[in-house]
Amino acid sequence: MNWKKEAENELRQYADLCTSLINIRERMESVDAAMTAIKGSSSSVPVQGGGNRYEDKMLDLIVEKDRLKALYRVNRQRQKIIKRGLDALSDTESKVINRFYILNMKYSDAVNCLREEIGYEEASINRIRSKALYHYTLAEFGLPEL
Repeated sequence: MNWKKEAENELRQYADLCTSLINIRERMESVDAAMTAIKGSSSSVPVQGGGNRYEDKMLDLIVEKDRLKALYRVNRQRQKIIKRGLDALSDTESKVINRFYILNMKYSDAVNCLREEIGYEEASINRIRSKALYHYTLAEFGLPEL
């Protein structure tokens, strides 16, 4: 496994991962609202298989809510792990990682932005980027690149 590539991919997905947590919560709220709404429209007419429409719809919503809860737990855990890795970085390393990976800026835009923000030239920024990614990889995975 290429730990460096894994770390880069994880950092590039971090913003979307954080957004997904908000969206999953809203979907769970939507399922809760649907569960409440179908209570008033219950039908005792059985459908094929023995259950009625109310029971079938309620079962579908329960399964969907359980799936969303599991997905939320997994994504939340991933977010916490990535955050701990980011917390291990210095302020300068954090800024560099943020521009190149989390915000996923174009190389030239990230370099220009960092030149102004931290006052280093391109070569120094690239060294900091490499060191920060290595530092993050150690904090995240606990292993040096093999």
